[in-house]
Amino acid sequence: MKTEMLTTRIDHDTKLAFTHICDEVGLSPSQALKLFARAVINYGGIPFELKAKQPNVMTVTAIQELSQGLGEKSESVTSLISELTDGKVVSVNS
Repeated sequence: MKTEMLTTRIDHDTKLAFTHICDEVGLSPSQALKLFARAVINYGGIPFELKAKQPNVMTVTAIQELSQGLGEKSESVTSLISELTDGKVVSVNS
């Protein structure tokens, strides 16, 4: 069977992590990509669910509060940080 070249670009950190995991399971990155291609063919699509990241419950609640005009304003960034860290940070300069 004649083989063909498939080229892709990924960022350095992704390549390192991918290669590391392939090594751990005893595959070369090329073999892993061939397995993925076969899985796509056999499955008739991507063999796992693809979905956008969804905000967690706390974030959804905060968005709803802001949409309803229930948010709070701070006088400045300094006062906002003070309100958020009140009692939690003794000194940021120490």
